[in-house]
Amino acid sequence: MPFRDEANCEASSNWNVKDAGSRHAGKDEGTLETMTRRAPHGVYLAIFALACLVAFIGPERTRADSAAMGETTTRDLKFETVIEGRKIPDYIRSLLEQTITLGKDGVPPPLSVGQLRRRAIEDEDLLEKVLRSEAYYKGRISSSLREGAGGTFEVVYTVRMGPRTMIDSFDIVYEDKPEDMATLPATGAALGLKKGLAAKAQRIIDLTDDAMRYLENNGHPGTSLIKRDVIVDMAADLAHVTLHIKAGPRLVFGPMLVQNPDGRTKDDYVRSFATFKAGDAYSKAQSEETVSALRGAGLFDSVTMSSGDVTNGDELPQNVTLKESKPRSIRLGTRWASDTGFGVTGSWEHRNLWGEGEDLLFGSIISQTEQSLSANFKKPRFRQDNQTLLAGFEIAREKSDAYDENRVKVSAALSRQETKKLALSAGLSFELTRTADERGNNHYQLFGLPLVARYDGSNDLFDPTSGMRASLAATPYLGRSNEKASAFGKLEGIASGYWSFGERPDVTLALRGRLGSILARETDEVPGSTRFYAGGGGSIRGYAYQSVGPLDSSNDPVGGRSVFETNAEIRYRATETIGVVAFVDAGDSYSASLPSFSSPLQVGAGLGLRYYTPIGPVRLDVGVPVNPRDGIDDAFQLYVSLGQSF
Repeated sequence: MPFRDEANCEASSNWNVKDAGSRHAGKDEGTLETMTRRAPHGVYLAIFALACLVAFIGPERTRADSAAMGETTTRDLKFETVIEGRKIPDYIRSLLEQTITLGKDGVPPPLSVGQLRRRAIEDEDLLEKVLRSEAYYKGRISSSLREGAGGTFEVVYTVRMGPRTMIDSFDIVYEDKPEDMATLPATGAALGLKKGLAAKAQRIIDLTDDAMRYLENNGHPGTSLIKRDVIVDMAADLAHVTLHIKAGPRLVFGPMLVQNPDGRTKDDYVRSFATFKAGDAYSKAQSEETVSALRGAGLFDSVTMSSGDVTNGDELPQNVTLKESKPRSIRLGTRWASDTGFGVTGSWEHRNLWGEGEDLLFGSIISQTEQSLSANFKKPRFRQDNQTLLAGFEIAREKSDAYDENRVKVSAALSRQETKKLALSAGLSFELTRTADERGNNHYQLFGLPLVARYDGSNDLFDPTSGMRASLAATPYLGRSNEKASAFGKLEGIASGYWSFGERPDVTLALRGRLGSILARETDEVPGSTRFYAGGGGSIRGYAYQSVGPLDSSNDPVGGRSVFETNAEIRYRATETIGVVAFVDAGDSYSASLPSFSSPLQVGAGLGLRYYTPIGPVRLDVGVPVNPRDGIDDAFQLYVSLGQSF
């Protein structure tokens, strides 16, 4: 026995199904909402109106009406709802439980057993609409009351699932017969529909959306849905779906017109962000990708793109309207840790120097352990859209328990974004360094060739809750050390992963590992700041900065040629702004080029507090050494900074 669904595009929320002979004959089988996983909004509006009426006339009037019908009313009618039936899938049971209106907040409670029965019968229709939305067209719901001990009632909804209706055919008819109709999808198979799938309402809606999206991304921006027919063969439990679509004329991208009043960005540079070329078939997705790329450039406060009037028969010009951000900014920051003390950071940045996204950044650090000045230049889209030219200069002085160091360094590199998650870079550096430590004064003149691969599949730069990160860096060095020829190489790999749990989810497990090696004959061949150290807020918390590893006779760190670290955190976000963390860190650095693991790792543990801000969490961690070294390690260390520890 066939059902017919005729969905009009002008009122696409209507999903009218008429049964020619079942017990639902002549009834509206539900709107589009009832074919999804929710009860119809109209039912809730009716319930809301009923609640208002009851509140207006008062409970006495309602009880009086029930008494007039011969019913006994009570203020405390106790009941619970139960769903029974064979082979009910868990997700169907959950949908049914969500749809039942009896006992829900905001719904006036029944005041008599008679009202309870009528409400249960009203719920039957809602629950059957849920079954039909999940392709159980022959599914039936019946309700009954069971009286339990103490006058408590059970409202039992008995579910008979019946066979599931499968999609037998999904056809697309183009009423205006566009010139490229032969290349457009004609069946659901072209949209990824596989045989043997249930005729769920949401699946049919999604396939309809896929068809419209395909047309919008393949030269038909003016496409529209005329109607959708869904015919269900009740005898065969099969559904036949037909979409009637007006595709509209096939159009191509026209010229990209830039409107940037009072802006300094060059029009050709703006056009370089386009993911399409004039003459390509129009694609809404490519238009949106272009807007997203321009917003990601960091040069504009607002970016909009709209289509102009068709020209030359089939060309659709694209109008880009921009509002540029202010080109200069000043930043100030502070940091503090119990092992390194207080520090101040500052920077001055000039963006879009010459109208093609160039960036110049001057920075400074003044702290108890470091004083430095730096300048960094960045030229995005250098010769290739995914390539960036980088140049840097640094003059710095460091004074720590491990070493005193003065250095001047210049560098240049090319960075290429191979994919959205993978970036590769190669460069050249030169440094003049003087390091003073327990071995004496060492002078270095070194060329470096840094090669770096970075993968970032995490969901947030400062507060990741899912995904993975990894980096691998290899730098060969060649030059002179204490007036002698020197050559060595540095390798370092770091990886971290994030997994979240809970309903929001509000619990995150974060893991990190670090492994490094310097291939050098002696540690003295390596400048102090290039050696490996462990301990501190970004390493092994509970231990002082750089204090884990080889020590001199005064128990000051001297740095190593290899390092191993592992970190684990459980992060719980209690509220939108407050979070707590429990962590365990372990690791060591070693004099040899490979970790020896001949002695136990130094382990730190502790608790942390997070205050979440729009730019990332403010971090406060307190760590204690689990296996402290006598006369070396303090009872605890305290760290304050911006962003998660890793």
